[in-house]
Amino acid sequence: MKRNLKYVGLLFLGALGFSACKKDTENIFNMFDELSVTYTANSPYAVTEYKDVNVGDSVYIEYTIESAKEDMYVACVFETSAAIPTKIPLNDSQRRKYSGVFKLKMDNRVGKITYRVWALDKAGIYLGDGYKSVTLNVLPDYKYFASREIFIPDSVGKTSNSYISLTSGELFSYANGRDNTSKIDLGLYRSVLTGSSGTVANGFIYGVYALDANPLPFTAYDISSWTNKRATLVAAPKTGQLSAFTNLRTGAQIGSAGKSAKPTLKAITTGLISGSLFYFLTPEGKYGAIYVNSVSSNNSSRGVFLNIDVKIQN
Repeated sequence: MKRNLKYVGLLFLGALGFSACKKDTENIFNMFDELSVTYTANSPYAVTEYKDVNVGDSVYIEYTIESAKEDMYVACVFETSAAIPTKIPLNDSQRRKYSGVFKLKMDNRVGKITYRVWALDKAGIYLGDGYKSVTLNVLPDYKYFASREIFIPDSVGKTSNSYISLTSGELFSYANGRDNTSKIDLGLYRSVLTGSSGTVANGFIYGVYALDANPLPFTAYDISSWTNKRATLVAAPKTGQLSAFTNLRTGAQIGSAGKSAKPTLKAITTGLISGSLFYFLTPEGKYGAIYVNSVSSNNSSRGVFLNIDVKIQN
């Protein structure tokens, strides 16, 4: 009985101690409530909470930061993708209230970006951000078609998807290609290396061609009666280009890289392998890039294919 009373007493004391700690501990959700941040919209470019914007748009973040008790010495504007905030030193007249405008140009970025404004005291201690932020959603100005599997032509059923539309990402076979000629930009083919030069994958040369190429590098499929063939152009491929492809984050970047590559060819006959990248130009004047993820025969029932990613300007 005494032992039980002893345990009850210990539990009671522990509960009291926990209660005291709980009461004295500051809550992260109210410990910085003496500083407020207000976002305003005096300019048509201003965003106060959330907005969808386009690449190239101008955006203003108009803010007023106020501290009820502590003097502010630095105002900080922080972008979630940045390593460090932009710091604005404050003078004696701005210790308790400061208004500023942070001007942005939405270049070289897409997706959601969040901004926060906070203050620091004289010792550089964080005073709070008012528990508010501004989020911009930069809408992409390019299309991205990931992991498209384009197969080498089959000679029997002719139903392998060996043609691709670069503007829609659709795949077509010889069987349905005639009715979709106006959509098809490139066809895939495979050949045996006959000369001394060429990039080989699995013992073969893999190449692409526009349907209006003359001469056609692949003639096993008769497309002579197909009409409305698209005059798509391609540039010579480069290898080991994953980083270059990943860094194409806007339509402007794709266009700039595409122009530099100078797509003037109707076919690539030198070979494509995993890691290859080449640029193209559609008849509508849109630049794009194709990256070869792999050359694979894992899906043996459907044949060998190139797994590719495509980025193209809107």
